[in-house]
Amino acid sequence: MGKKVTYHDPCDLGRAFKIFEEPRNILKAIPGLEFVEMARNRLQARCCGGGGGVLANNPDMAVDMAAERVRDALAVGAEIIVSGCAACKDNLRKGAKAIP
Repeated sequence: MGKKVTYHDPCDLGRAFKIFEEPRNILKAIPGLEFVEMARNRLQARCCGGGGGVLANNPDMAVDMAAERVRDALAVGAEIIVSGCAACKDNLRKGAKAIP
């Protein structure tokens, strides 16, 4: 594969359940992937905007939030963003499309 991958900490999985290392350990164990960490991670990770009613109540803000998170990933050279949240996956995809 030879891809650089990063992990986005979803709000519920991280802040509520304190699951931070397990997803990273899995990604680091996959041959051919190079794990890179975003500057804001774990408890300090940015929200992707896909949950908490943001997307439903302010879709433009949600996409802006996701685009900012995608920029965080690009800043460390990540080619792939992995997350344990389907809402994050969908919104991060929208954010990526919104970046010129």
